[in-house]
Amino acid sequence: MQTILIELKNQKAYRLLKELEDLQLIRLIKTPSKLSDLRKRIKSPMAETEIDKLDELRSEWQRDI
Repeated sequence: MQTILIELKNQKAYRLLKELEDLQLIRLIKTPSKLSDLRKRIKSPMAETEIDKLDELRSEWQRDI
C-alpha cells in the first residue's frame, strides 16, 4: 500500500476521511506536529508594540512573596 500526506482544509474533510476509515477503505495515521511546523502556521510575527504591552502587563503582576 502507499502512504500519502494530506493537509486538511476544514473539519468536514476530516469527517469524510473518518467515514472512509470506518468503511475500511483507508487507514488514518496521525503524526505529531513538530514545533517548527507550528511556527510556520503563524500568520505574522508579533509587533514590537504588542511585545511592549505584554511586558507592561507582566510587570503589573509581579509581586514580592
